[in-house]
Amino acid sequence: MIRSYLSRLNLLLISRISAVIIVVIGIIGLFTVLSYKFGLSEGLTITFFPMIILAWTIERMSILWEEEGAKEVVVQGGGSLFVATLAYLAMSTSWIQYWVFNFLGIHLVILAMVLLMGQYTGYRLLELKRFKPLAGE
Repeated sequence: MIRSYLSRLNLLLISRISAVIIVVIGIIGLFTVLSYKFGLSEGLTITFFPMIILAWTIERMSILWEEEGAKEVVVQGGGSLFVATLAYLAMSTSWIQYWVFNFLGIHLVILAMVLLMGQYTGYRLLELKRFKPLAGE
């Protein structure tokens, strides 16, 4: 249901994926808290999320290999690995962990920023520069 709503927003692919991941993290967090409150230890060991991401990455790279070739797979895979490394280093920082775990509303702020960035295509700044001579002084 959330994915279909994000499709109607006409977001760019990366922003849509980021928003879906943030929502999934929220759902997993909700299940973890509810499992803890009800005393169910099985709910605290949710490990499907990394498997889904890995499977999705493999599928995407397979399609990319068929359509664009091995070079593009290495470029995009390397870029993804670089971004994942930066994200891991950011999430390992103690002050980021403090803010994210103690102030859960910050996830909604991050989600709002991702949705706003997903609407921006860069055309506005290019158009301002392109049509500046027509605007006059």
